[in-house]
Amino acid sequence: MDKSLCVAIQGIRGSYHHVAVEKFFGRETDFVECAVFKDVPEAIENGKADYGVMAIENSIAGSLLQNHKLLGLHGQKIIGEVYVHIEHCLLANPGVRIEDLTEVESHPMAILQCENFFSQYPEIRLLESNDTARSARMVASKKLRTTGAIASELCARLFGLDVLARGIQTMSNNYTRFFVIGHSGEEIPPDADKASLRFVTKHESGSLSKILSVLAMHGLNLTKIQSVAIMERPWEYAFYADVMFPSLSTFNAAIEVVSHQTEQLEIQGIYKHNES
Repeated sequence: MDKSLCVAIQGIRGSYHHVAVEKFFGRETDFVECAVFKDVPEAIENGKADYGVMAIENSIAGSLLQNHKLLGLHGQKIIGEVYVHIEHCLLANPGVRIEDLTEVESHPMAILQCENFFSQYPEIRLLESNDTARSARMVASKKLRTTGAIASELCARLFGLDVLARGIQTMSNNYTRFFVIGHSGEEIPPDADKASLRFVTKHESGSLSKILSVLAMHGLNLTKIQSVAIMERPWEYAFYADVMFPSLSTFNAAIEVVSHQTEQLEIQGIYKHNES
């Protein structure tokens, strides 16, 4: 019998991090529920979890810069990625109708993303909380009859709530990308075709363009690049980049050249890309 996997997530069961775990691993898992993102890599380092899942960017809100920085602090590697379609649902206890609701609670970002839907119901007061799934769990545990929650459909299944409305977000094309992180000793999958890098350029004119040219000459496709301030070095920046490559050998050849053109270079993970 397979040993149950334990995965650290920010938030609780029913959160979109939980949805990402189900989509990536496709099997029953145990969870370490973390209050803040920095606890996720720490749970792996301390042996409490086998893997961690962390949101890294959203198609509407952009990158979570603090999570880019966390990845390098504990020596773990990115072993995969997963995209989750963020579909907000209006949840309530069984038998409750939308007309019965006077309050709906959720994370402020979820509330913001569903403003158009609730403009149809001006009598409903929108209350902010720190987590979509916690709001759903609270509504269920207290058996509230006039309060609903904005959360994932998974929350309805976990907490025994009814889905009063699906897909209530204003923008339907709302995706969050998550990194799956693990121990640095994880083997590179044979079908790997994507890598995440962190590098600091040399203080030379055109240094970034030279690096990008090397990647292009070796057939690597740059899918993302993000600059992040280096806190201890004012006005200096590290770059986080994702590249797709045709083969591991071409990637290694490109990295060999780039390593001589950067002040610092770190491969944060080599993995198989995941479709959104």
